[in-house]
Amino acid sequence: MQQREELELLRWRISFIGYVIVAALLVLTVGFWNHQIVQSTYYEQRAEQNRVREIPLLAPRGRIYDRFHRVIADNRPSYNIILIRENSPHTVEQTVAMLSPGVNIPVADLLDRINRRRREPKFRPIVLKEDVSVADIAFVKAHRYELPEISVEYQPRRRYLGNGLAAHALGYVGEVTDAELTTPEYLDYKAGDLVGKSGLEREYNQVLRGKDGFKRVIVSSLGREMGKLQEEPYVPGNDLYTTIDLDLQRAAEDIIGDRTGAAVALDPRTGEILAMVSKPSFDPNLFATRISVADWSGLLKDPRKPLTNRVIQNHFSPGSVFKVFMASAGLEAGTLDPLQTIYCPGHATFYGHTFACDKKDGHGTIGLHNAIVNSCNVYFYNVGKELGIDRISHFATMMGLGRRTGVDLPNEDGGLIPSAEWKQRVYKTAWYAGETISVAIGQGYVTVTPMQAAWAMGGLASGGRLRQPHLVDPEAIKKLGLPAHDLRAEEYPIHESTVDLVTKAMWGVVNEAGTGFRAKIDGFDVAGKTGTAQVVSKQAKLKGQEYKDNAWFVGFAPYRNPEIVVAAFIENGGWGGEAAAPVAHAIMETYYKKKTGQFTDQITTIAQK
Repeated sequence: MQQREELELLRWRISFIGYVIVAALLVLTVGFWNHQIVQSTYYEQRAEQNRVREIPLLAPRGRIYDRFHRVIADNRPSYNIILIRENSPHTVEQTVAMLSPGVNIPVADLLDRINRRRREPKFRPIVLKEDVSVADIAFVKAHRYELPEISVEYQPRRRYLGNGLAAHALGYVGEVTDAELTTPEYLDYKAGDLVGKSGLEREYNQVLRGKDGFKRVIVSSLGREMGKLQEEPYVPGNDLYTTIDLDLQRAAEDIIGDRTGAAVALDPRTGEILAMVSKPSFDPNLFATRISVADWSGLLKDPRKPLTNRVIQNHFSPGSVFKVFMASAGLEAGTLDPLQTIYCPGHATFYGHTFACDKKDGHGTIGLHNAIVNSCNVYFYNVGKELGIDRISHFATMMGLGRRTGVDLPNEDGGLIPSAEWKQRVYKTAWYAGETISVAIGQGYVTVTPMQAAWAMGGLASGGRLRQPHLVDPEAIKKLGLPAHDLRAEEYPIHESTVDLVTKAMWGVVNEAGTGFRAKIDGFDVAGKTGTAQVVSKQAKLKGQEYKDNAWFVGFAPYRNPEIVVAAFIENGGWGGEAAAPVAHAIMETYYKKKTGQFTDQITTIAQK
């Protein structure tokens, strides 16, 4: 009996062991089938990735040139330290701990960069340090066996002219943001790509941007390159040829100096922008690498707002510059008799309120010509009263004020020419006749940008022909096979006699001992109009400090068939004739000297350096 039980137990054990062996074989068979048949492609790719690495070949952006093909923005060689997490023998924390002391970046900063890209595919490179030094490169090379996941990558980097020359026109580049990557414009970009952020770099980003290439190489288990399998070269970005004249640009920036202000010069016959200056400026080279927190904070906190392009993004009361357009409107509307005179005692009363003239003792008996030459407020109070706000609004808008010019730069401001309808819509209240008196001398609600002032003045002096301001000829873009908008050309009706009367008076502003005599250039018939725009009321003081008025000068030359028009603006500069007219003089004198062969080229471009 006992032997039988022992025999049964033995048989059960043998059966159990058999079942276990069969189950094990079944598991091995299923696993074999899964790995070798079902997931063969996956493991094939993994094996390939273990021995093949794809290295990006980053395309340089196109160069930017001035109108004489002088380089004002190009690229320089640069290297980044990158991390590829795939197949790394270390954890991220271990990698960072070994790398940090060698490249002088805190562990926390390195981890922050990695964590922001942690959700991306592990084979995609993460830039840990940009524009590295020779010492950084040497450290990575010396530790390539200990840190095979770390390598050095070549990346061309933007380089601009020094001292922020033409910075607001050129703009700057920066890393594409997560928010931008969600928009249709940036669908074919990836994290880490550099894109234009402002100025021409932003407006023509798709033109300047190249197409990245790649190369596939065989690497050892330690990440060492053993051979090349395939290469697709990069395609560099297209070059951009602008209308800027670096000589005029330098002259404008030098004369404005450290003051806060703006200047723009353009050819009214074509709309080509010859110079564009906004002060204070910034150095776009700061953005070519990842800008430091301190530098970025300094730019944002600077009360003078150096990142703002005052030429197109800020609007200001035009002051007496607006009188030229008031005179033209009055003549065209038939409310102003060019032969009629008025008496200016230094003030005038309208609707129960007394308005002062800029000359305390008054101008005496004065007509249209001398009212423009000597900038008589009282004369233009009467012009405005006769016109009324809606006719002022109609003619000023027609002549190019209070609306965007269409310049090929982002974020242009439209300025403001008020009307009764506008005030009712915005403030839900009626327009008061007394408000028209302030508008008549370019104060009150009326504001313009320096670009608008130059555009509108050039159109008026050219007989009502407005040509869209631009920095790049769209026809050149079309030749590259890329889309571009045609330049807009406008013409508005204005009598030749009106243009003649107004431009003669503006010639007198400069050449008859008028308020703009500092803009005079011997041999070059300059015409123009000064403006002094009140910032705060004459009685107001802020924190005990009396603020100066804003200074304007808008002029052109020659005064018949003008070739160049300049708008100059100095914030808190005081009198327009003293602060702004010399700026226009410096720009137009440089233009005249170049035209007559008296100018020596002093510009050193990046390429020459």
